[in-house]
Amino acid sequence: MRVFIICSVLSFGSPAIAETWQCQHRDPSRDPLTFVVGDQAVNWTHARLGEMDPLELVVNTQAMVTMASRRVNILYSRFFHLDKLSGRMGDVTFRPEFLRKLESSPDQIQPDQVTTVWRCVRQEEGSSPSASR
Repeated sequence: MRVFIICSVLSFGSPAIAETWQCQHRDPSRDPLTFVVGDQAVNWTHARLGEMDPLELVVNTQAMVTMASRRVNILYSRFFHLDKLSGRMGDVTFRPEFLRKLESSPDQIQPDQVTTVWRCVRQEEGSSPSASR
């Protein structure tokens, strides 16, 4: 019985395998994003700009992952909410002008002013984008 409990505790404490998600916006002029979800942080790459500052992992369940800017930036703060079951991801960016507008006239705010929707596909271990044609 003790061996079973020890093995169970050790299996919960072992690091999880990183998940890789490739995301494409429906607008072809928007560059694809790639996210590698780790234990506490998310490394991400913009197709044109390259590697970006790592994101904070806020929530990671079997159904959803939420990532956010690690520090509040004076220019913006950004959140990504990825529904793992459907592959839809909402990218919400809060810029100072939006926050000022929210304070002065919240009824004039439209969701598409702050949120963009992406289509994401989970990449399996050892597969490459060219292998999934």
